Amino acid sequence: MKTGIENQVSRILAAYDPAAPRVTADALRALWLQFEPKGMASIKAEQREQQETVGIPVPVLKSIGKEIGKFAHKRVDDFIPLMRSLWGEYGREGRVVAVIPLGKMELADPETVIPLLMDLCRTCVTWEDADQMAFALEPIVRREPEQWLGAVEPWLGDDNKWVRRTGVTVAGRLPVKRPTYTACCLDLAGRLLLDEEQDVRRAVSFAIRLCARGEIEAVRAFLARHVPPKDPAATWVLCDAIRSMTGKFLPEFGVLLPLYERWAADPALSGRDCRSVESAVRALRKAQR
Repeated sequence: MKTGIENQVSRILAAYDPAAPRVTADALRALWLQFEPKGMASIKAEQREQQETVGIPVPVLKSIGKEIGKFAHKRVDDFIPLMRSLWGEYGREGRVVAVIPLGKMELADPETVIPLLMDLCRTCVTWEDADQMAFALEPIVRREPEQWLGAVEPWLGDDNKWVRRTGVTVAGRLPVKRPTYTACCLDLAGRLLLDEEQDVRRAVSFAIRLCARGEIEAVRAFLARHVPPKDPAATWVLCDAIRSMTGKFLPEFGVLLPLYERWAADPALSGRDCRSVESAVRALRKAQR
């Protein structure tokens, strides 16, 4: 039985005209605005200034998006105008709503939708936008990684930092469901170890930590191969991957302590880099107690 939200979305979409997507987008916005905003305290003021951000609960937005997806995956071309409108003109809420039907549309017609996703991703203004876009990109990669994981590679080399962040996030998430791809996904993440953008480096660290949910041995081997890094740009990533590792996994990396200790003793380290390495050493020592 459909919920109240699902029934309202169905009625709105029954009148959808691809030539006039904003009419439907306005109706959907009116629907999500019926719900009480929550969680604004966790959304930075800077983010709220960059795009409309009401603070509607994500579960509400996802319910709307899920119902749209039931229609959109059957009529991909017809629903592209609505997805462009929701993503481009309806702020944070519109983007959260759009990613679920975009993922469904990608499964139905990846050749059409993957380029669309990259186009939309270039308009991201926050890290949350990029991480939401990863939810739209990953369904086909997760379902058919042998065929579609390669489609992520151009994202990793793109000039836009949000495109790169989205691509490496998708690579990191894949081993959670497909452990045999852990080593491959780590190699993809490794291409961005020297990225100049901190927003990207944070996603690389996240991807490494997610890969530990696939095959821990592959992650240990990856870190051992890169510690100490030849370029100091990778220092933060290789240390954050350890100090932010899930607690239950961290003891599995205790064998790397001598590598990090030798790195910490390098007289060439200074300032922030030194503190980063020392924090990783402390985390590994604590995990061995």
